[in-house]
Amino acid sequence: MFTTEQWQAGKKIIETLKKHGYEAVFVGGAVRDFVSHKEANDIDIATSALPVEVKTIFKRTADVGLAHGTVVVIENRVPIEVTTFRTDGEYTDHRRPTDVKFVLSLDDDLKRRDFTMNALAMNESFEIIDLFEGQRDLKNGLIRTVGEPIDRFKEDALRMLRAIRFTAQLGFTIELNTLNAIKSCASDLSYVSIERITAELEKMWMSTNLDQGMIYLVKSNLAKQLPGDFPFTHKKWTQLGNPKNVLMCWAFLCLLQETPNGSELARIFKLSKDLKQQINQLIKATQIRYERLFSIDDLYHFDKNILIHAELLSRVVQSDIQPMPIDEIDKRKQSLPIQSIRDLEVSGQDLMEWFNKPSGPWIKEILTQIELAVLHQKVVNNPTTIKEWIMNESNS
Repeated sequence: MFTTEQWQAGKKIIETLKKHGYEAVFVGGAVRDFVSHKEANDIDIATSALPVEVKTIFKRTADVGLAHGTVVVIENRVPIEVTTFRTDGEYTDHRRPTDVKFVLSLDDDLKRRDFTMNALAMNESFEIIDLFEGQRDLKNGLIRTVGEPIDRFKEDALRMLRAIRFTAQLGFTIELNTLNAIKSCASDLSYVSIERITAELEKMWMSTNLDQGMIYLVKSNLAKQLPGDFPFTHKKWTQLGNPKNVLMCWAFLCLLQETPNGSELARIFKLSKDLKQQINQLIKATQIRYERLFSIDDLYHFDKNILIHAELLSRVVQSDIQPMPIDEIDKRKQSLPIQSIRDLEVSGQDLMEWFNKPSGPWIKEILTQIELAVLHQKVVNNPTTIKEWIMNESNS
């Protein structure tokens, strides 16, 4: 069953550690995915060996988190994270332990993990180590904390949002005591950084059960704790489907507002400048689509993906809109005489020669005039034809 290069590299690392007298197992999401018969790429190993001992045993290593016991071992050119068994110190900020303590017991290491499905371990012989009935919960599609749920969420408030994200990614339900604990601790989400909240939301945006995730976001009371005044609780989230598209979901969140504000959203959630621009473009295109079909100018000025996303979003936000076939949008855009000003068969140098004038702002003005004329088929995109047309226009 160990077929991928990562699994094979991990298996070799475990065997090497065991030959040197240490315990070592696969842990984390990779084991969860393995049990669920899903492809797993992010392979992690936990071991009783200390970081310095791991670095001594293996020739090629890299330090990535020595303070937390993690060393990257490079086996057959494949990097694998190897972390020493550990327990966490006191959580004083509801996010991170003040320190970690290395231990020799795998049991102690697994006890500190968030959910039963993530507390599974597996040895190099494919045997599953299951101390908390994680396999049962996986089979039943259930998200349940390891130990007392309130304790787990008080330790690390991010775990609450992770539980919601897993419902969207896996289609699982949250065990009742775990859900009630999230409701009780929901206000602790304020301890989580905006960057981590944004990352969890964007993982949800890319999930196959987004509607379920959004329902749980509301049921858990976490939706009310998210920053800003955005409509995470709007009922139309269940109508969006699963676009698996970060841009569409952020824009949809704005479009559900009475006055959409993509720039404010980007500021609050610390989105990139490029994503902010795309969100604002998509909002603008969707609002145009509310009013009418896309015009020639719309098809020209907006990217194809923006146009398609706007068409899809407009159908959800305004359900009475007359749909425009997606292939028709693509067909109409591709049929335009030019796709951008770079497609013009003339340049600023041509204009300077034709008008016998030096460079200046006038060039941009005339190129824009030519661009629109070609786009609306008032003139053919040909140097000779354009020269004749623009000279006549200038003299008229």
